[in-house]
Amino acid sequence: MALCNPAEVYINRPMLLHFTQLSPPDLSQRASSTINMDNKCAIIMCVFLFSTPLIQGFAIPRGKRCLCNKLSNQLNAMALAQLDVYPRSSLCENTEYIVTLKVSGATKCVSPDLKLVKALLSGGNRSLKDIKVIRHP
Repeated sequence: MALCNPAEVYINRPMLLHFTQLSPPDLSQRASSTINMDNKCAIIMCVFLFSTPLIQGFAIPRGKRCLCNKLSNQLNAMALAQLDVYPRSSLCENTEYIVTLKVSGATKCVSPDLKLVKALLSGGNRSLKDIKVIRHP
């Protein structure tokens, strides 16, 4: 006897009777329990599939992920190379201002209330034109 595809064996009842050696009443009980299990599996799969769009949209809050923990209130205009501005986002609720120093290349978080930061953002001071202001999206 040749081997058959399992799907063909499941669909073809006489062949199924031959392979399993079950009588017709036993086969009907087994078929009904298989159908009930198939329905349960289908319902569970539908519930999972329909609930995934709901779960996917929720953000998991894990606390603040801000770049700046401590703000500096003093700043030397001659030591600045650039000013980076990071707007509010889902990770951090504050607008952050980070300056890069010329000599060391170190970064420093500064307060947005400083006059120098306000002058750099407005662009009105000609002596500060060589300092780059980078606004990140």
